[in-house]
Amino acid sequence: MSEPNLDGASTEKIHPALDFTSDHAYVGQLLPWGEPEGEQEVLLSLIIDDRETIPCNQNILEENGLNIVTPSFAFELRWSLNGIKNFIEGEEAVDPAQLFELVKGSFRTYIELLDERLYVFLALWNIGTYFFPLFNTYPYVYVGGIKESGKTKLLTLCHCIAFNSVFSGNMSTAVVYRLVQDARCSMFIDETEMLSNRYRARDLRNILLSGYKKGQRTYRNRKTTNGNFVPQSFEVYGPKMLANIEGLEDVLGSRCIKIIMKRGLNREITNREVDINDLVWQQVRDLLYPFLMGNWRDIKQTYSELENDADLLNRDWELWKPIFALAKFFGGSNDGLYEEIKGLALEKIAENQGENSSSHEVVLVEALASLVDEDGFYPLRGIKDEMSGVLGNGGWLRERFVGGLLRRLGFSNKRRVGSGTEYFLRVSEVRDWALRLGISVDSEGSELSEGNSERGE
Repeated sequence: MSEPNLDGASTEKIHPALDFTSDHAYVGQLLPWGEPEGEQEVLLSLIIDDRETIPCNQNILEENGLNIVTPSFAFELRWSLNGIKNFIEGEEAVDPAQLFELVKGSFRTYIELLDERLYVFLALWNIGTYFFPLFNTYPYVYVGGIKESGKTKLLTLCHCIAFNSVFSGNMSTAVVYRLVQDARCSMFIDETEMLSNRYRARDLRNILLSGYKKGQRTYRNRKTTNGNFVPQSFEVYGPKMLANIEGLEDVLGSRCIKIIMKRGLNREITNREVDINDLVWQQVRDLLYPFLMGNWRDIKQTYSELENDADLLNRDWELWKPIFALAKFFGGSNDGLYEEIKGLALEKIAENQGENSSSHEVVLVEALASLVDEDGFYPLRGIKDEMSGVLGNGGWLRERFVGGLLRRLGFSNKRRVGSGTEYFLRVSEVRDWALRLGISVDSEGSELSEGNSERGE
């Protein structure tokens, strides 16, 4: 038997829709090739930041040391042929400050928001959709509010600006898989009422739970020609904006930065419709693509060097870091923009903590913080009663449900005593959970105090 060939040419794998290597940025577009007056062929092509364009022909890709990971990529032309031509021929670089004000001004023109900082955030988030592969995570945006508050209008406007955007209120899960995998689309999904409950729309929810973080993949069975099924992995990372009236369940909501819309009072703004065919949106995108090509290195460096000076924890830091990096970049030497967006982040995080304070795990830890004053066994019935007191309306609680919550948090040491159950709880472990969930515990130890228990283990 012959030996495997391990001396193949070294190639760099890139995604043909949008990708970055250590040396270059690449954007894929379907472009016509051939003589202007002759027969032309539309081919998937890579536009490179050094102002070159190559067709995704296997031989040409190999000559350039490249290998595309998704040859099935096909998407409507979002960067106009004229815009591409101007870039290739060496048009002047896009001024970051002017671009930022243009995008921010678009939101001011069509959307009425009570918090001025949200215009800044929306501009940063939409511009960031052109750079998201550079980041380890990219936050979802949840848009809520009552009927006729402008949710759909906001998603429509973002759809006109964002990278490879798709906007729909009715997409099958299979379509979402393909669009994200093949075109690295920015997804704008309206009327997602089914996502208010974690037990509905499970397939779509599974995509969303994983898709905010780079490198996450989901798996589905694919039927082969002989009738068998084989698992196929799908890339699900990418920008997503969701809108509905009912809200999102807690786990999915924790991946989102939330914007709650109110019905506008300025009729000049609220009556202004977003025409998706208006040439102004093509002009905006024709600035965003060359801006991407000329500034990706600086944005990547800003992101990698960014320090967590707001002391955000875990997922909050993951979600806000790309937005902070973009604010740093556009703010330049003036930290005013960065401080503005940091202030918004801290307020949004505080709002989420307030909303999450009623989640079952948080209520349990609050109850334990009041109950556990030394290491030892505590009756499950007493823990349930303490939770009921924290909730104020906890008559529906059952011991089996509370026991499940305890085990979920790692409190699994239990014993039967008579007709009841007791769980062994350590002060240090309860304190640790309180810290992780942002629950305030008296530093003097009046609620929780370390000490050896006489109750034994």
